[in-house]
Amino acid sequence: MNRSGTIPMWILVVGLASLVAALVTAMLKNSLGAPVAEAVLSAGMAFGGAFGLGLGILGALQQPRSRSTRRGSR
Repeated sequence: MNRSGTIPMWILVVGLASLVAALVTAMLKNSLGAPVAEAVLSAGMAFGGAFGLGLGILGALQQPRSRSTRRGSR
């Protein structure tokens, strides 16, 4: 079964989950009285960290593809 069409969907899911993490971080920082610039910077770091972690997990879950399915071929 070919699942290569689902990879862009999972990248989109990781991106949206990272966006939620960034928005929650910005709201928490703002509610604590931090300046807007600091809240945006923290949200950007949260987005980058969550997105990088998500892509790393997706990469680890990828099954290695065999180069050749025939025996004896080089």
